[in-house]
Amino acid sequence: MADVRWHKCSMGWGLLLVLLSLVSCQESRLDRIEREAKDYTLRNCPRRIDVITTLDSVVFRNDGSLDYIYYYTVSLDSLLLAEFNRHAADIEEKTLHSLRNSIERDVREIRDAGLHIIYIYKDSVTGKPLQTFRFTKEQYQ
Repeated sequence: MADVRWHKCSMGWGLLLVLLSLVSCQESRLDRIEREAKDYTLRNCPRRIDVITTLDSVVFRNDGSLDYIYYYTVSLDSLLLAEFNRHAADIEEKTLHSLRNSIERDVREIRDAGLHIIYIYKDSVTGKPLQTFRFTKEQYQ
């Protein structure tokens, strides 16, 4: 009789341990976003977007800042760089419009998490930042 009770008790503890291990293995939303950003960068970057723009990396800072950052390199001569900077407000507005209207799963996930979404464009020759666009939850929702 004692063996039967022990067996039932040990099965209960075993089931409890299995359930606890499954729960502890679950990723939080922010951990998953961070992992997916790293995976995307490893698999897809650098990625040519168009003739002048390359996506260098995608980074999520899961350090309390909640920054999801796209790093781009822009290859332009000095005359076109001046033009790029002159139209920065238009580029920022179009980028925000795209963010608001995107139906892509990863962009929706980032918006739903309320992250700051940042686009950093740097010069391909000097490496210096040309423009930085930072969007908050209030802006893109």
